[in-house]
Amino acid sequence: MYNWRGDPNLSATGDRDYLGGLILHLTDEISRLPDDAALRFRRGGAHLDAGGFEDAVRDYTAAAELSPRDAAIFNNRGLARRFLGDFAGAIQDYSRAIALDPAYRDAYLNRGVARADGGDLEGALADFTSAIDLDPNFWLTYAQRGLALWALGRRKEAEADYAKAAKLRG
Repeated sequence: MYNWRGDPNLSATGDRDYLGGLILHLTDEISRLPDDAALRFRRGGAHLDAGGFEDAVRDYTAAAELSPRDAAIFNNRGLARRFLGDFAGAIQDYSRAIALDPAYRDAYLNRGVARADGGDLEGALADFTSAIDLDPNFWLTYAQRGLALWALGRRKEAEADYAKAAKLRG
């Protein structure tokens, strides 16, 4: 049996420990700089990564109030809302991100996923296609569009998208 203790290439600190420490550090920084949207955004990201979706929504909301023209804030708040099962709220956030930055590929992709989660497969299909129009080399969008096409019974088109995703992913 391998003993990892004392091995300088391995850490006894896990991801959750790291994220917890990062959240504490960012909380200290926010107490010093309460109007810093970037700090709120970064702490929201740490909460998101740690699975603290309600805390992430709170931080992204505070960041949005401080920086209402930052599309990434709305995209990320949409992620947190989607993980909470608030598909309508997530779609609103992704739509806001797209309104702020019409070339935001990931916001289209994420809105498509939220629409599919909420049962709007045609809307999801439109969003995935918009994301592909913006970046025809992003494999994940083809995979997601393939899922929507498959669910709509459009098997041949889905298989073509799956093949394209596999080719792009390499």
